[in-house]
Amino acid sequence: MYRLTALALAVLVAAAAGQWVSWYPPGAYILPAQPHNATHFAAYLGGETVYVKQDGLLFLGSPEEHNAVMQYLYSLCRYVAVDVKNATQIDDYTVLWAAEVYCGNGTMWMPLRWLPLRFTAYAGTVEFANATNATVLTPIGVFYNAAPAGWYYDPATKTVFHIPQHNYSLVMELGRLYAQLSELKRQLQAASQNKSALEAAVSQLSARIAELERQRKALEDAVRARDAQIQSLNAALQAARSEADMLRRQLEAAKAENAALAEKMRAVNQTWASKVEQLQVQLSQLQLQATEEEGGGFDLLPVLALALAGVLIALFVYRRKRAEE
Repeated sequence: MYRLTALALAVLVAAAAGQWVSWYPPGAYILPAQPHNATHFAAYLGGETVYVKQDGLLFLGSPEEHNAVMQYLYSLCRYVAVDVKNATQIDDYTVLWAAEVYCGNGTMWMPLRWLPLRFTAYAGTVEFANATNATVLTPIGVFYNAAPAGWYYDPATKTVFHIPQHNYSLVMELGRLYAQLSELKRQLQAASQNKSALEAAVSQLSARIAELERQRKALEDAVRARDAQIQSLNAALQAARSEADMLRRQLEAAKAENAALAEKMRAVNQTWASKVEQLQVQLSQLQLQATEEEGGGFDLLPVLALALAGVLIALFVYRRKRAEE
């Protein structure tokens, strides 16, 4: 649990800067311990009190310096890892471990062996090793091209290694390779995003094309319907024209027939007019004779009047029949 938490936080801090951070050895034991004094830690394990002493470290300071050291240790040592070198049973309930002690604050770790670099009240040996072109972050400061001997973590390669025994140049080369790999991954992610954007654009264009195709089909259907309607109207117009021509021919025939009937009526009228005129002449002559021959013979005047009336009535009936036809 402690290892995972510290590792995750260290990755967040150091990976972004491309640097190494001070760490603890892979085989160290994470111990729920608290600072007991300037050189010892205490923990309660399995019914025993365990005191852990930093091997090879002495504190020679004043009480005031001791208080300052304790405040520093309490703030730094949220997590404690130990690499035990020797164990001594003090009594039935007390054990003393001589060990390399490492304190972590959640982002990096520091061996207590480095405390002489922070406080002059400590007596101890701290070795430095060459770290060309390297930058290391530690709780006591940042180092370039050289670093205190100890364990380090490279977030880029996720490698824990020791300086000076470890070939750190290989770690740096791995770091460069991991940086290239990260760049390739970034480019791949950007390409994937571009691909996603392209696929989205293609999807939108496909939807647009489908909509335009639907509109095209609708327009074609409308054009076909309009053409069918135009054809129907043309057929109706042609039928109307044919009917109009037929009615025109019938009208012309009727006009010709009416003209013939009118000519016939004129001829009939002339015939009947001549007959009426003859009857009127005869009627006049008879009237004259009747005047001259007073009371003599048979009176033909009524007969002629009736004959004239019959002719007029026959002429009227004939004209009415022709008009009705």
